[in-house]
Amino acid sequence: MTGFFLKKNLYDGWDNVLTLLAINALLLVVNALFLFSALSLSSHQALAWLLLSLAWLVTGGLLAAVSAECYRVASFKSFSWKSLVSHLKTESIYGILCAALSLLAALILLVSVPWYARWGNGIGLAFALVLIWIALVVILSLQWFYPIRSQLKVSFIRSVQKCFVIFFDNPGLSLFMALYSLLCIFISLITLFLLPGFSGLILAYNEAFRLLLYKYDWAEAHPLMDWRVARKQVPWDDLLAHDEETLGDRSFKHFIFPWKN
Repeated sequence: MTGFFLKKNLYDGWDNVLTLLAINALLLVVNALFLFSALSLSSHQALAWLLLSLAWLVTGGLLAAVSAECYRVASFKSFSWKSLVSHLKTESIYGILCAALSLLAALILLVSVPWYARWGNGIGLAFALVLIWIALVVILSLQWFYPIRSQLKVSFIRSVQKCFVIFFDNPGLSLFMALYSLLCIFISLITLFLLPGFSGLILAYNEAFRLLLYKYDWAEAHPLMDWRVARKQVPWDDLLAHDEETLGDRSFKHFIFPWKN
């Protein structure tokens, strides 16, 4: 699955590179406005932090709409700006709630860990380490929030619950996606977050989660199998055969100069 994910994500990202770039540019403009406003109010730290938090919430709302459209791309459909606008009306609230949850978790972590560390004993250190591990699990789980909401259309609470289910059922893939995200962020720093940027990451997660759902569809079709055994016998070649045929292969010439074929 991982190899096909990388290939499909590369193809879809390349085919929609200008769209992804435009979305990233829009996100940068929005965040720049908030950042400059916060810097201008640096003497009022509380207000400045409030503006930065608001920027995070707005970005979360925008990414939820982008995720819904990236799911269309991952499903072999074309990107639509008109559809993106409609998603802003229906999906943004979920992204805002996810961003608010992450802010709350970050605040708890930033306050609690130093407080326990100041105890100056083993118990305080143990509590601090436990909180750090919990935070790591939360991060690795919530990375699935946007594709879960985009593809399953469940409530916010159910989306969060499923984030943890997906993580604990697929810890290897979750860790792989986290490392993949770090690589994309490093590349994005070089390109000033224009490519792959946040939209590229959202597309990647939708690609991965869409493929991952094939496993659960297959498990539902075989309810009598012991899942602990079945999960090691998932016939990925068969499950991905249709997608492989639809995606096809491209020569280097076709990949770089598609109009010459």
